[in-house]
Parts: sequence; C-alpha cells; structure tokens
Amino acid sequence: MGNGLEIMLDIQQDEYLPIWKETNETSLEAGIRVQIHSQDEPPYIHQLGFGVSPGFQTFVSCQEQRLTYLPQPWGNCRSTSDQMIPGYATYSISACRLRCETREVLRECNCRMVHMPGTADICTPSNIKCVDKALALLQKSTGDTCPCETPCNLTRYGKELSMVKIPSKGSARYLSRKYDKTEEYIRDNFLVLDVFFEALNYETIEQKKAYDVAGLLGDIGGQMGLFIGASILSFLEILDYVYEVIKHRLQRLLRPQKEEKKQQQTATIATVDLQDIKTNKDYIPPEATSIPSSHFEDISFSQTSRSRGG
Repeated sequence: MGNGLEIMLDIQQDEYLPIWKETNETSLEAGIRVQIHSQDEPPYIHQLGFGVSPGFQTFVSCQEQRLTYLPQPWGNCRSTSDQMIPGYATYSISACRLRCETREVLRECNCRMVHMPGTADICTPSNIKCVDKALALLQKSTGDTCPCETPCNLTRYGKELSMVKIPSKGSARYLSRKYDKTEEYIRDNFLVLDVFFEALNYETIEQKKAYDVAGLLGDIGGQMGLFIGASILSFLEILDYVYEVIKHRLQRLLRPQKEEKKQQQTATIATVDLQDIKTNKDYIPPEATSIPSSHFEDISFSQTSRSRGG
C-alpha cells in the first residue's frame, strides 16, 4: 500500500504443538493476534488483541484518540508518571494488570511466564497447572486485590477491520512458484495484514470540570442579583407604601381635632360691663387673656351697641 504497514505472514500450522489437554494457554484457532497500542504501555494481547485469519487480507484502519481525565476530587484517575514495571516509564492499565499477574504467579508458583516482567525463573511445563490456578483466582477476586485506576493521560487507537479472500487463482500459482509451496499450503497458512491511519490527525477527548471556582461564584452572584435583589426592592416598596398609607390616615384623624380647637379659640368672647371699664381702666376680664388682639374691635363694638339699646 502507499501508506501504512503491510505484512505477509506464514503462520506455519505444521509447527503448532499437538493438544493433549485444554489449559488457559491452549490455542485452538489458526492465525495470529495483533494489538495496536502506544509505545508507553506494554502489550496485553490475550485480552486486548484482535485476530487475523490465514487465507485473508485484513485491512485495519486506525484513528488515534488522546484521552485526558481529571484527578481527585473531580475524577478518579492516576498520574501517568508512576512506573509500574521495568522498561516502561509511565503508568498504564495493562502494566498494572501485568504486574498483578506476575506477583500472583510468583506467590503461588515461585516462577513467571515468558511474557511477564522480572528476573525470576521461567515456569516449566510442569508448572502450567499452578499458573492457571493462580490466574483463575486473580480473575475471580475483587478489584481490591489488583486496583488499576484509569491513567490521567491515555492514548488509544480506534480500529475498523475489513477482509478480502486471498490468494486469487493467479496469485496462488505465482506465490507457489516464488516460495516453493503448494497452493493448498498458501491458502491455509498465508495472510496479509495492512495497518494504516484513516487520517493524519487525532481526536481529543477531554474530561472537564462541571464547575470551576470562577464559574460557581459567577453563577451564585448572578442568581443572587436577579432574585434576592428583586425581593429587596419589592420589600422596600411595600414598606414605603405602608408608611404613606399610615401617614395619610394619621393626618385625616388629627386634622378634625386641630380644626375643632381652632374654632373653640375663635369663639371665646369676653363680655364686660361698660361701667366696670370706666371705673377701672386697668381691669382686664379673665376671659380676655385668651382672646387675640384682633378681636378687640368686635368687643368694643358689641358693648357700644348694648349702651345704645339701654
């Protein structure tokens, strides 16, 4: 192909070991397993790999994805700077699981499998039952035995697979002459794997905080300004209205009393005899002390009218 990786493989089924008894490591299929992973994490093919069958050309279209998770208290990820196994400087879920499996097998069997990291002795075929038992116990145990958190930074590859039948009649004769194999052997053992990127870009998936401190304070301030501020204004307007009503009522109640007192003061008129005034010019009747000076003309006029009448 123009871009990507193209591999033609001969799986050599004639070299497969005969199966005497089924174990966890027994393989009943013909073909290979492939895992596309980052260079920062070890392969975990028996669980994360996909199969490629002989007699087919398999096309694998990849799309890089970069995931970012938040640590505590917003998320539950683990820093990628933690080293789990030798040879890999960053933390990954596959490295964590591989370390747990290695630790469990070493504890039960005092050896390790070929793909497991470490310097312990490689398990012999006589230890396969012990290894299978240890791995089975690990799978049945809860997550407390081997807690593997999600790393805060993770790179994974989305895959889309498609296959076509090989070889064609013309290519079977050509491959038979080129590799000195029969056409039947080529159909049973040859496969072609094409791995390429769908596009020369990557997809970013980032976990963000639902609320940061600035956003939270801004929302609280906005809600307080909208609802609590409007309630205070309404309360003040109600108080002002009640004050005006009480003031108006009090003014209406006090106004008749003031008018009545004023009328009583203007209606008080002193009556004295003319003879008393003439005999005693300094005489001032008691009632006259409450009469305003503006009413003296009325007093003299009323007394004059009385003397004429007499």
